Amino acid sequence: MRPSIRYLASLVVGLVVAGVAVSAPDAPGLFPVAIAPLYAATTALVLRHRDGWKRLFRFGDQRWSDRKRGALGGGIGALSFSLLLSLSVPAGITGIGLMFFGQALTVADYESLPE
Repeated sequence: MRPSIRYLASLVVGLVVAGVAVSAPDAPGLFPVAIAPLYAATTALVLRHRDGWKRLFRFGDQRWSDRKRGALGGGIGALSFSLLLSLSVPAGITGIGLMFFGQALTVADYESLPE
């Protein structure tokens, strides 16, 4: 994907998610402003390293420890997201965005390793 298209798509995603956060009735001050760059950067990383995501999501050769690690990460992420969402919608959106950002950075780092 061309970088200009990737960055335009990232900007659109960031602004749309920030717009959703701003429209929430419990949006505190400038909190939603932090959401746009977070989601834009995450989207750019995911689009840039989509081959790495495909490699990591191979389903045929998973071991039990991989499944336990995935279940643990998903459970902690879901608990944290639900607690942040009960605090406020923008906090929940930011929490899930930070989790996705960490995953996108990990995939980008993993993809840069030699095979």
